Parts: sequence; C-alpha cells; structure tokens
Amino acid sequence: MADRRIGRFRKRRALSPVIATIILSAVVIAIGGAIWSYASGASTVIANDYVNGTLDLMNEIVERFVVEHATNTSDGSNMSIWVYNYGDVDIIVDVYANATSFNGSTYSVRSNLTNPVPAGGLIEIEIHFSTGALEPGDTVAVKVHSRRQNNAYYRYIVS
Repeated sequence: MADRRIGRFRKRRALSPVIATIILSAVVIAIGGAIWSYASGASTVIANDYVNGTLDLMNEIVERFVVEHATNTSDGSNMSIWVYNYGDVDIIVDVYANATSFNGSTYSVRSNLTNPVPAGGLIEIEIHFSTGALEPGDTVAVKVHSRRQNNAYYRYIVS
C-alpha cells in the first residue's frame, strides 16, 4: 500500500515542473505584454505632443501683425488702435497702453483680453482711459501681445 502512494506522489511530482514552467511562462508573457503596451502608448503620446508642438511653433513663426494706426478722442478718455494681421494664421491679441504726461503722471490700461484678428484682417481696438487722462503732447506706449507670445510696439503722441 505504501508503495502505491509513493508511486502516485512521484507521478504528481513529475508534472509539477511542467506546470510551474507553463505558469511562469504565462506570467512572463503577461508582464512583457503589459510593458510593451505601456511603452507603445507612451511613445504615441510623446510623438503626438512633438508634432503638435512643432506645428504650434510653426504658427508662432509665421504670425505677423502690426499696429497700423492710433487715434484718441478729443476729451482724452478713449484711444483707438488699429491692428493689422498680415500673417497666414488667425491671432488673438491683448493691447496694453502706458501713457506718460508732461507732469510725470502715468496711466496704464489694457483692452479686453479677447481681440481676435483673422488672417489678413484689420480690427479697431478701443482702450478707455479716465476722462481727461490724455492731454495733447502726452506720449502713449502701446504694446500688442499675441497669445503665441509675439509682440508689436507703437509709440503715439496725443494730439
């Protein structure tokens, strides 16, 4: 009877290394597949980010705009600035103005921050100073800043 039991255990022991090898192989294949899947997804994301970054940089380089003209109202409370986009891409600009008077006082204002300018388009942007802030002879430094970090500068003498 004891010999039969020993025979059974030996048969089971003979299968044990085969089963262990199959299980170990399955675990290695599963871990390898998970790592390959992660690496493939990460490389796709990195490649897409690189392409999008390059296209954004290209748009930044071809972005072209200028302050075409500026005027002020007779009471010195408002200023109109015309921005011309002569580039190939649409832009959104923010306009900042710093006025310096002869007596040394300064005023800093900005436009609303959503001024879209289509490619080839000319828009008028109004800046509001307090009433009588601008007097003839005052100097206004205008900065037009795009969302792609490009700038155009303009110096205006109030008339």
